[in-house]
Amino acid sequence: MKLHKLVPGLMGLLLMVSIPFSAYAADPVRIGLIEPFSGPIAAIGLEILDNFEFAIERINSKGGVLGGRMLEVVALDNAMNAEKTTQQVKKAIDRGIRFISQGIGSNHALNIIKQLDKHNKRNPDKAVLYLNHSAVTTAFTNELCSFWHFRFDANVDMKVAGLATQIGRDPSIKKIYMINQNYAYGKSFQAVGRRMIKERTNAELVGDDLIVPFGKVLDFTPYVAKVKASGADTVLTGNWGPDLVRFVKATAEAGLDVQFYTIYGGLPTSVNGYGVNDGMAVKIKQITEMHENDAHWTDRDNFESDYLSKYERSWYGERGRYILDMFVKALEKAGTDDPKAVAYALEGMTHPGPNGELLMRAEDHQIQMAMVISTIDDKAPRKMIYAGKNVGVGWKTDGWISRSEISQPTTCKMKRPA
Repeated sequence: MKLHKLVPGLMGLLLMVSIPFSAYAADPVRIGLIEPFSGPIAAIGLEILDNFEFAIERINSKGGVLGGRMLEVVALDNAMNAEKTTQQVKKAIDRGIRFISQGIGSNHALNIIKQLDKHNKRNPDKAVLYLNHSAVTTAFTNELCSFWHFRFDANVDMKVAGLATQIGRDPSIKKIYMINQNYAYGKSFQAVGRRMIKERTNAELVGDDLIVPFGKVLDFTPYVAKVKASGADTVLTGNWGPDLVRFVKATAEAGLDVQFYTIYGGLPTSVNGYGVNDGMAVKIKQITEMHENDAHWTDRDNFESDYLSKYERSWYGERGRYILDMFVKALEKAGTDDPKAVAYALEGMTHPGPNGELLMRAEDHQIQMAMVISTIDDKAPRKMIYAGKNVGVGWKTDGWISRSEISQPTTCKMKRPA
């Protein structure tokens, strides 16, 4: 080959080598989403993946981030297995993914926090940031707080404070029975429930049980019998998924006249599971950042309606949107996808929320926000749609809990990197 033909090619090759890989506009900013995409909780994990993908599509359609880079979600299946969660974190790190999100299962969240703390200390130039969308065990932003962990959902203490505040507004509630799942999240709910019932209600706690979690209890008849024997008029529970569905159906079948105050009673898979008759029989209540019939919530940019058209499923959990909106704001503020810079940009950030301003508290990386209490309602103007089918119920607002009423002090002593 002649020299005058060889030199331009070599110069082009050298130029390519000298440009950092992250400088290419085509290089996406990737988020590894670690959730159960197989197994008994897979339906919930797949819905969260849909939520992330849909929100990211909207962001990318407006030009992406950092001058034209696209966001990308990478699905990493943990099958609700702790060892697989650890493996998927390692896989994400090995693939150069610098941001991880997860929320189903507080035990898995704890694994991620500990694993990233260790990894980031040993590999500061390859640090990874954890964006927690739903794992709500309070300790994660208290004694176990980490610079590398941000929680975009209200923690257990905040949600139970909200539920207890609403219970305290109802003088007809006299006796409360608690039942929770026997792992970190359920124990956290149990501890704060005992305290909040005393502090914020005039009711008596007449029962308090822990069950083996995640589909192990198939027959809830003995627990229903205990609730009946206690004389409780209200059940306060953090149960979710198939455990809650079975408990609700068993209670309704027994004809027990009680109401359920829940954190996750409105999950689309759960509402579809117990349906109109059983859901109405136990008067399911939930605490959320929004619901479709909430007077404070509006369908900005036709987000919810477009989501419904695409997935034939009602939008649930506005944090699936604002977690990514705030992440984008942090990327732009930092001017880089370096996780440490993004973390500092997130600290103290405010953002419009469905019930008022959101604040990412810098002291502990715990989102602060107002929330709404609602009751299942077969006369709600907007009914829940699931798998293209009208479930027959929606939600009606009982009351709002202000940010100051729901906010809780923190014991976090944050250790920040230099």
